Amino acid sequence: MSTPAHISGASRVIAEFGLWPSFHDAEVISFALERALPVQAGSCIARMAVHVRTYETLGDGTADYRQSLLKSAVITFAFHAPAALDLNLSEFNNQNVIDSIRVSSAQAGAPAELKVVIEPIWGVGGGFYCAAVEVESIKVLPNAPA
Repeated sequence: MSTPAHISGASRVIAEFGLWPSFHDAEVISFALERALPVQAGSCIARMAVHVRTYETLGDGTADYRQSLLKSAVITFAFHAPAALDLNLSEFNNQNVIDSIRVSSAQAGAPAELKVVIEPIWGVGGGFYCAAVEVESIKVLPNAPA
């Protein structure tokens, strides 16, 4: 996949994985919302931690076909909004397997500049608007069985 233009810190993910992951079969571990204190300028932040795994295919087309885990990491995203996120998420459960995370420019008249869509496979899915997206952290995990 190509480097996402709208995500600050995407180069850190690419440095760790060698490419921008597709997030297919990744799992949303947590999703948290925060608002500014009354004495601060109004703003909202959503944080989402996603467990991403990459695999190497071995023995493709043979009886010895298997996938070997190359890297396992939790990527935490921060989504910043000036006032409200216009959040629409559903089905958060014990696994939250997703197909993709898409960040794109929002259409004119939208509540913020960027639109984020989380495509579900099993569990959480939905979308929201924000002004900025950043990779807040990357925590590489030991290569335990998936």
